[in-house]
Amino acid sequence: MKHIFKYLLGFLVFGFVACKKEQPEVEYSPIFPISGEWHTHVFNEDGTNVSTINPATEKSFSLSVAALSTYNTANNDTDIAWMRFSTVAYPFGILTKVNVDVPSVTIKPGEYVNTLPVKNKSINLIEAKILKEASKQPSGVLADSIVVKYKTGVDGKTYLIKGHRRTQWPEDQR
Repeated sequence: MKHIFKYLLGFLVFGFVACKKEQPEVEYSPIFPISGEWHTHVFNEDGTNVSTINPATEKSFSLSVAALSTYNTANNDTDIAWMRFSTVAYPFGILTKVNVDVPSVTIKPGEYVNTLPVKNKSINLIEAKILKEASKQPSGVLADSIVVKYKTGVDGKTYLIKGHRRTQWPEDQR
């Protein structure tokens, strides 16, 4: 009987300890909510999809950005971020440090240098902003949206990148 009482007391103590779940505090980067991984598409300045012809099928298809990421610098600067993306005009990508304004949740316009060793060394950012919880995803989650307007040195055209913060839910990855 004494053993049963000890085991019962042990299970009760273990139950109380196990129920106490302390969640770790989330540490955000100093440039959050500008930092993130974004699911995006590229559009012409007039809002039409950027598209190309598939040589095998001779059908037009829409092109999306392979990746758009914004993240903090190694120094954890509060006014500078890394921005990386690739498009049709920049198939090898752009990796540049951009000036950010965290309170207004924007990336400041300007001419930025591409640090990747490619022929096209700069990009003219016209406008870039994050819209908090502006996109309802198929999973039902509200996600931040991003809009980036830029002009390339490759073809001189102005493009728009529009998208939302990746939620990592499978139904939101389309």
